[in-house]
Amino acid sequence: MARSRYIVGIDLGTTNCAVAFVDTKGKARPSAAIQPFPVPQLVAPGETRPRPMLPSFLYLPAGPELPPGASDLPWADGPPRIIGEFARSQGARVPARLVASAKSWLCHAGVDREAAILPWGSPEDVPRLSPVEASAALIAHIRDAWDHQVAGGDEASKLQEQEIVLTVPASFDEAARELTVEAAKRAGLKHLTLLEEPQAAFYCWIVTHQSGWQKQVKAGELILVFDIGGGTTDFSLITVIETPTGPGFRRVAVGDHLLLGGDNIDLALAHLVEGKLGGPRLDAEQWSALRFSCRSAKEQLLSSGGPDRVPVTIPGRGSRVIGGSLKSELSRDEVRAVAIDGFFPSVDRTTEPDRSARAGFQEFGLPYVSDPAIPKHLAAFLRRHRGEAILPDGHPPDADSRPARPDAILFNGGALTPQVVRDRIVSVVTSWFPDEPDGAYAPRVLSNDSLDLAVAQGAAYYGVVRRGGGIRIGGGTARSFYIGLQAQDGGVAPPWLCTVPRDAQEGDEFHIEDRNFELLVDRPVLFPLASSSVRPQDKPGDLVPHDPNSILDLPPLASVMRVGRKAKSERVPVSLAALVTEIGTLELWCQARTDDRRWRLQIQFRNPASGNAPASDLDADAEQDILEQSLVDAAVSAVRLAFETPDPQAEHGAARLVKRLEEVLDLSRDDWPPSALRALWEPLRDLAADRKRSPRHEQRWLNLAGYCLRPGTGYPLDPVRMKALWPTFHQGVIHAKDLQCWVEWWVLWRRVAAGLNRAHHDEIYRRLAPFLLPGKGGAGPASKKLNRPKPEGHEIAEMWRCAAALERLEPSLKVGLGDVLSKVVGRPHAPRSALWSLGRLGARMPLYGPANTAVSKDVAERWTSSLLSVDPSSDRERDDLIFALSQISRVSRDRARDLDDTLRSQVLDRLSSLGADDETLAPVREFHELRSRAQGVALGDALPVGLRLAAEDEPASSA
Repeated sequence: MARSRYIVGIDLGTTNCAVAFVDTKGKARPSAAIQPFPVPQLVAPGETRPRPMLPSFLYLPAGPELPPGASDLPWADGPPRIIGEFARSQGARVPARLVASAKSWLCHAGVDREAAILPWGSPEDVPRLSPVEASAALIAHIRDAWDHQVAGGDEASKLQEQEIVLTVPASFDEAARELTVEAAKRAGLKHLTLLEEPQAAFYCWIVTHQSGWQKQVKAGELILVFDIGGGTTDFSLITVIETPTGPGFRRVAVGDHLLLGGDNIDLALAHLVEGKLGGPRLDAEQWSALRFSCRSAKEQLLSSGGPDRVPVTIPGRGSRVIGGSLKSELSRDEVRAVAIDGFFPSVDRTTEPDRSARAGFQEFGLPYVSDPAIPKHLAAFLRRHRGEAILPDGHPPDADSRPARPDAILFNGGALTPQVVRDRIVSVVTSWFPDEPDGAYAPRVLSNDSLDLAVAQGAAYYGVVRRGGGIRIGGGTARSFYIGLQAQDGGVAPPWLCTVPRDAQEGDEFHIEDRNFELLVDRPVLFPLASSSVRPQDKPGDLVPHDPNSILDLPPLASVMRVGRKAKSERVPVSLAALVTEIGTLELWCQARTDDRRWRLQIQFRNPASGNAPASDLDADAEQDILEQSLVDAAVSAVRLAFETPDPQAEHGAARLVKRLEEVLDLSRDDWPPSALRALWEPLRDLAADRKRSPRHEQRWLNLAGYCLRPGTGYPLDPVRMKALWPTFHQGVIHAKDLQCWVEWWVLWRRVAAGLNRAHHDEIYRRLAPFLLPGKGGAGPASKKLNRPKPEGHEIAEMWRCAAALERLEPSLKVGLGDVLSKVVGRPHAPRSALWSLGRLGARMPLYGPANTAVSKDVAERWTSSLLSVDPSSDRERDDLIFALSQISRVSRDRARDLDDTLRSQVLDRLSSLGADDETLAPVREFHELRSRAQGVALGDALPVGLRLAAEDEPASSA
């Protein structure tokens, strides 16, 4: 691109956005004359004013809510969304229509981040945006404001034509970075570079002190950038180095992702006030209003010279507060106790963060870290990177696991605005290094003029650095990246091959020419991936032994490297290359050594099936439960023989196949390990056409395929297997007149549903709906259309079980299904699977689907009331009722999903009267992770030995 006139830095923050720029005036090496861009925005109905920051809030007004012209902007009449200061204030009054913390949602793998889910937990009549759309809307407002204020009618000066430096948390993973880039592209930005926020803050410090920074730091010193915003906490270490041209800087360490910031403090204060109010638990809308009120109170009470007390008021709802509001107050001492002592306590430098399951907050669906004590996380970070520090003279190396000692601290982020917070952090860090050999220790505090604007200003300065001006921070990528190689004979663990070193710069490309590799093409293959933030010594081409303490496994890449339709599988000699793109993401390439063929390894850091597929894993013991290969080979041969035998009733025919496999493997089928199950799929895939031999052949094929692939995810290359299975759905049942074939058909798709994506679930639903929903034509016409008999009771039951297993369906579709069942549960004509299916449809915590697909709290409460009235007539019906009630009332610790406390108490009483055991009751009382046995009940089958689904919101924490 031709060099733009302006270099623009954008801080896309959780709570506020900020913009700064440099007018290069056409100079090739511009000066670092950084200017702020106050963003014009609505501050009141019909009133637009520039503000230093753009609050990261979007308000979605109802039609008649505001008078005509109230949302007009100088560049747009009545846009459908209000963004900025007025959005924040109006959202405090009507919180159900306010989108907040979109940036935090971008890094939440437990939801579909490209689905319209925000505002989280809002009523059905409120329009929704995806986290990506919300982020794009914030950037688009900045774009329009810039074009109006700066560009005027000059096309070359429009924001989309400028060089943009957009900041992200240093700990954002590849998926969150990709989504941030996608948001910027949707807003029309074309020339984009990503920069980590702590580095941007440090660049601001450099440019602010460019005439005297060498007097404040010296070579060999270690600088801690301590960055806490509204939603994330980032730690980075930068060291001062000597270069041929004088002193410089190098980023040497970056902390792990911590979804922990000012929002958490607001939530903790809201919990405190809710307790003081007494009475029932606040609903989601009141809770949102209380949260914003507590944020305002916190800012006032922690400021210098602030009041001693601040009133807290939220709108009243329900009969106990008709026409009124709920009122309380917060005192300075209360806020200090929560914010300072709770989030910045004085701890020992050896204290580990509490990583117990869900010990922290989960509100509005966001999975905050378990332990809110930020100094614990800092101590762990400094201990992990103690090798980066230079020890003072006379101090023995690694004495008592000594952490890296920062010589200076640069604070950044709005959450650190109160001086009392910064003072506490300095005090805690100082206490970690008593009796230092080089004298009394206290870290120096480096300062920027504004904690809120520093990142945007530093981003603009970085654009100047990229054009050859200023001082560049060395460091590049925060992590080194590795690809796993095939294990060698002798039982030695497979090595990792370093492909990208730590500190690689954007645009760097690495070619590994001195090692010979072979790539297996036209067959499914697995590429294990890993990264490390503590191995700066590894270079591209180095073989590194597996070390779980320094190398972190990433989701593996499963793929088929194609060479053409008629080509056969072969091993192709290749060399490897890796590229760090200009926006800071990673690409891997395999280049054939004998010709010009080249394969790009599309690294998928998001879950594989549809971008929000289930994460799942194997227990360590089960992963090693591998049968002797001759047994597996014999079982595979038995499968082939069964389907090649025309008579299904023959000795080795399809009818006796399962019994035959149990004999060959010397295990009952419930004990077949995942490795054997997936191996049995291979001949089934190859012999899919043989199900046409007879109805019995087809029944066995459908039954065994589903059994071997269940739950469709959790084992290497399962996405490839699902891709191979899916054409079967379009082929349909071959023996359409055979009712048992149809039963096995629905069982198959229920069993593998966890491995299918949203589009697959929608297709299965469309096939089922005419049989299950009134007004969809009915079973008779649907059967006639498919040239099949009308389904009987057993098949209808399996249809419902299959429909209930489709967790990726839109909640509105689940509501339609569940409403049918809620009206008939407990009645003689209800489908046999009605209770089980209603429990799955209303589950508070999906087994594998994203949290945003759960039906609303109001719907779940309505269905629960129906279930409470059921009087089971058999032991099986009682067990199904226990399951349904336990699923639909399970505690997720997301206020938008959990049942009202009073209703959940009624459920507990009912479960106890039905004879539910403690393992069933405990998750209804308080949060518990779903155990494998319960997962098997919920899936409708026992999971393969050792295979455990990890729900997409597994990292979440509790409220």
